[in-house]
Amino acid sequence: MENVLTIAGSDSLAGGGLQADLKTFEELDTFGLSAVTSLVTIVPQHLHVTPMTAPVVAQQLTSILTQVPIRAAKTGLLGDAEVIHTVATQLAVAAVPLVVDPVLVFKEGQTAPNPAELTQLKNDLLPLATVVTPNLAEAELLSGETLTQADQLPAAARQIQALGCPNVVIKGGNRLPGNQAVDYLLTPQGEYWFRALKVATPATNGAGCTFSAAITAWLARGVSVVEAVQRAKSFVRAGIAYGVRFNDQTGSVWQGAWRQHGGQQRGKA
Repeated sequence: MENVLTIAGSDSLAGGGLQADLKTFEELDTFGLSAVTSLVTIVPQHLHVTPMTAPVVAQQLTSILTQVPIRAAKTGLLGDAEVIHTVATQLAVAAVPLVVDPVLVFKEGQTAPNPAELTQLKNDLLPLATVVTPNLAEAELLSGETLTQADQLPAAARQIQALGCPNVVIKGGNRLPGNQAVDYLLTPQGEYWFRALKVATPATNGAGCTFSAAITAWLARGVSVVEAVQRAKSFVRAGIAYGVRFNDQTGSVWQGAWRQHGGQQRGKA
C-alpha cells in the first residue's frame, strides 16, 4: 500500500479539507497521512479559519517526511505566505508527485486571498506541482483571465501552465452554463475535455478536495495523469450523486459512493 500525504485544513463538517482527503485515500487503497494547516469552522454562509503557524506546520511535515516514505502528496488550504513557503521548502526536498488544490476562494463568503499568499503560491509551490486543480474562480486569480464559457478555459490553462506546473485541470463544475459539468485538462502532450451531466443537489461540499485527493491517490498507484483525472471525475460525481444532505441547503460529498454504487471494483488499478 502506498503512503499519501495531505497538507490541508480541518473541516468541521468533514465534507472537505483533510477529512475528505483521508477518506478518499482510504477508499482508493492508499494510506493517508496529514499535516494540519488550519481549523475551519463552517456555519451557514460563513466560515472561520484559525491558522496554524508556520513552525507548527513545519514540525508536522518534518515528523512525517523523516519517518515515512511518501509516494505522492497534495496541498489544500495553506493560508498565509509564510506557511506556503514552509510547505514548498519541505516538499522540494521530498521530491514526490504533488497535486496542488489552490484553495483561494470559498463559497461561504471569503472571496479573495491576500496578494502575498497568491504570489507565494505562484512563485514557490506551483513550480513543484505535477498537477494543479483550480476551480473557475481560482483559475481566474491564477491566470488573470475572466471565465464564463467553456471555450475560455484553454487560454487560462496555458497561463497557469506557464507558472511552472505541467498539468492544469480547471474545474468548471456547475458554474458554467448548460447541463454538463465540464472540466478541462492541459498537459504537455495535449488537451482533454471531461464532461458529465450535472447533478442537482446541495450535497457538494468537499467536491474539489475529493477530486484532487483522488488524483493524488491514483498517481501514487502509478496511473497516468490523464487516467487519474478521468477516474477522479467519476469518483467525485458518484460522491455528489449519493452525497450526504445535512438540510435543504447544504450537504457533503460521500467518498464511499464510488465503491457502493457502481464504481470500479475496490483496489482495481
